[in-house]
Amino acid sequence: MTSTLPPVLSIAGSDSSGGAGIQADLKTMLANGVFGMTAIAALTAQNTTGVRMVTNTPPDMLAAQIDAVFEDIPPLAVKIGMVSSVELIDGIADRLTFHKATNVVLDPVMVATSGAKLIEDDAIAALTSQLFPLATVITPNMPETQALCDLAVTQGAQPINYDNGESISTPADMTVAGHLLADHFGCAVLVKGGHGTQDASDVLVEPNGRVTWFTGHRVDNPNTHGTGCTLSSAIASHLALGEDLPTAVDHAKLYLTGALEAQLDLGHGSGPMDHAWRWR
Repeated sequence: MTSTLPPVLSIAGSDSSGGAGIQADLKTMLANGVFGMTAIAALTAQNTTGVRMVTNTPPDMLAAQIDAVFEDIPPLAVKIGMVSSVELIDGIADRLTFHKATNVVLDPVMVATSGAKLIEDDAIAALTSQLFPLATVITPNMPETQALCDLAVTQGAQPINYDNGESISTPADMTVAGHLLADHFGCAVLVKGGHGTQDASDVLVEPNGRVTWFTGHRVDNPNTHGTGCTLSSAIASHLALGEDLPTAVDHAKLYLTGALEAQLDLGHGSGPMDHAWRWR
């Protein structure tokens, strides 16, 4: 008797401490009922206190990994995480277009939880021009949303009048920013509210104008290493399982909340979560 699992590909960097990046993606995919595969875009030397070194994968090697996966076990969804150079972004866009990738979830990783910058300045423009058009949804946190809105304005989008006059800080700001990005870049946008002060609610704005709020309570846990990687991988997993986008986001958010509520405590900095919390 044989069985099968929906396959999902993660294109991201490796985290030597196991809490984020490729390692978190694989744990998340396993926990959410899909078969995880990887194309490693970078090696990092990091732990819960910070990133010490980043070495990008040669672009031809990254392209070869993507080809090898698609030619044998075509993924039903693709998660894209940390990609820090224009050359790597060019290669990813080329191969995903060639293979007609679907259900692409892009986490526009710019800064690590520890505060370390993870992407080159010129790569941000390449990310938005080449990978955003391929994405089903992008999942920026509030600082990343702010940066992307600022970029969109330089490209001709109308500036936003934020409630406090300076930056995204309220649910209304999040919704307006989501509309701006969805309209400008042509993909759905999940603006994550975890950086807010009141709760951890997120808003999904789709290109057709549909808005869906996902209410979440703030979990009192300082160990948040890999939250963005985990959420985006869980969304990709549930899309591969055949769910529509709002349902996939809802299930992914419930999974992330459970991982935080498990209160795993490892390391001397912002530690990882318990990706296997459902089985404890």
